[in-house]
Amino acid sequence: MRNVPNKTLFFLICIFFGWNCNTITENHSLTIGVIGDQFGAYDTEKAYKVMSEAVEKLSKHNPDIILHVGDIVESVRDINDHSDYEANFQKAVSIMNRFNKPWLVAIGDHDVVPPKFKAFSEDRSREKWFLDLCQQTQLPITDNPYYSYDYKGYHFISLYSLENLHMDPRWGSIFLNKISDQQLEWLKDDLDQHKNSTGIVVLVHHPHWYVWSNWYRIHKLLRQYPVACVIAGHYHYDQDDGIIDGIRYIVFGATGGVVKNCDGHSGGVHQYGVIELNGKKLKRIQLYEVYSDSVLELTPRRSMDRMQAISCMLDNLRQDESLIIKKGKLYTRSSSGIITETSQIGLESLANPIDVPITIHVIADTIILENPEWSAETGISDGTKPIILNPGVRIGWANYSNVGQWFTPSSLWVARINPESIKNHDKIGLTVQVSFLDTRQRWIKKNVNYYFK
Repeated sequence: MRNVPNKTLFFLICIFFGWNCNTITENHSLTIGVIGDQFGAYDTEKAYKVMSEAVEKLSKHNPDIILHVGDIVESVRDINDHSDYEANFQKAVSIMNRFNKPWLVAIGDHDVVPPKFKAFSEDRSREKWFLDLCQQTQLPITDNPYYSYDYKGYHFISLYSLENLHMDPRWGSIFLNKISDQQLEWLKDDLDQHKNSTGIVVLVHHPHWYVWSNWYRIHKLLRQYPVACVIAGHYHYDQDDGIIDGIRYIVFGATGGVVKNCDGHSGGVHQYGVIELNGKKLKRIQLYEVYSDSVLELTPRRSMDRMQAISCMLDNLRQDESLIIKKGKLYTRSSSGIITETSQIGLESLANPIDVPITIHVIADTIILENPEWSAETGISDGTKPIILNPGVRIGWANYSNVGQWFTPSSLWVARINPESIKNHDKIGLTVQVSFLDTRQRWIKKNVNYYFK
């Protein structure tokens, strides 16, 4: 027997024990399709159109099973009653059913949060709607919003990250965004019963590991079993959080939900994903842009944290001006409420919150604004040209969810207002673009409007 090839020996053993050799071989590999969030979105029909296109493109990869990261319906925006909610749910399900393959979903915040925003909300009405409607589908969801499923020797676990409603691991009350003791006990039992699975895949909507103190006890449990990867969504951009104790952590981007105005490799496009498993080993992860079907980078966590910090900085620009028109004259209101006449606008919140140089370019409406200028600290006076800011310039604190300054600095960019133009306009509009280089060239844009009150 020593000269018999391993493959031949394997099939001889199969025949001896009466095993189905083809089934066993197939069970050691699996192709998984991944669909991202549809909501939040400003237009429900457009969101489902993107989802439908993604399903068609993903079908060509012939996945064995499909995972949806959650936010498959909207529970608040344009939802007046249960019938509105059910109509969207049925539409989403009909799109997913086109695969004619098993599909699973992690329940997301837009699926279950109630209308009134309240931390630790006790309103479970939308959660009940979702669970009740699931009974009409092939989804293996019963009384609990967390569940598991076996397929081709692999075990899939869908955790529920919304046990505390209106919570978030980044923008909400992060300490309350965690898995309950009850769900943890269920997870322990489920893992133990499936410890001999070829591989285990965990699906959860919120990337709970952003608060590692909340997630560690889950990770400590998962690493004792053949868990290949943990997959999440929610942020509407993809990122690779790397391998921790042999487990790959991945966040997938949106498939219809609103995305940032940035380059496609940094979360600026709708996407779908394909994962190939060989046993417990994660053989390949590939992201595709929905409409072009072009291959996307699985963006490193470090890069997306940088993009998020810059996005927060750009969001701060809206506070830089509060303009008032009175008797044909333009005034500005300071943060302390003082109103003074003005002939220009200025951007104080421009800063570099990250650890590599950034390039800033301000594009102004030349009909309304004249003679844009950079401050002397930039070394460039012409405000129509871009400038470079070194790391940490004009910043007080910065992370991936909050950026600010300890005091209000002087304006980095100013422009004169054409007094005649304000008679025919109700706002001043700017576009600010920031770019930087890390693993590749990245950029993000923000349109800023200052309305006349």
